[in-house]
Amino acid sequence: MISQIREPLSKLGQPIIIFFAKMKIHPTVFTYIGLLLSVAAGVFLAYENPLVGFIFIWFAGAMDFVDGGVARYRGLDSKKGSFIDSVIDRVSDLAVFTGIIFSDWVDGVTGGIMVGSALLISYVRAKGESVGVERMTVGIMERAERWMVLMVLLFVAVIVPNQAFIATRWWIAGEPISYFSLGYMILTALCVLTVLQRFIYVSIQLKKADSSQEIHVQK
Repeated sequence: MISQIREPLSKLGQPIIIFFAKMKIHPTVFTYIGLLLSVAAGVFLAYENPLVGFIFIWFAGAMDFVDGGVARYRGLDSKKGSFIDSVIDRVSDLAVFTGIIFSDWVDGVTGGIMVGSALLISYVRAKGESVGVERMTVGIMERAERWMVLMVLLFVAVIVPNQAFIATRWWIAGEPISYFSLGYMILTALCVLTVLQRFIYVSIQLKKADSSQEIHVQK
């Protein structure tokens, strides 16, 4: 969803990009700053500090926006830069979502599924593109959407007093569940669904490509 409005958002944030571009700092520096911010966010989330975690994630997301924009503005975008950015994004995801596993907000199973699905979403896209499948912006929970939903959940955790211990009307296995936990379970389920969406999409596209190739060979 967000990828479809990325261009209008980029135009809206162009003054910010120009400001950072004039600082003459290499775009990769912003990429690594974003990584450090993500690691810091993961640490604070592990200690169940939603406010600081929210702030660090917000700035990490801003750096993710700035690095690519600055690279394009200064003509420094390259395959190497794209590769580094992609790898750092995966490490950032691991840092944040692993931090949540170490908190008492979610159970280990949910946390593990979230980490696995987040990595699989990116892997299926990368593998699909490597075998020739185009337009891989498929699925309801791409990286930007995941981080946005997570920030909303953390915001709820900030404004609801002692939210980690307040039971909602939802009960699972006889145990009360917090607003954050419930939202995180929904987010995890949507990420698993995104993996399935991308897997099915790639499978269909490859089947079409194989069929077209067979018809071409027969001719």
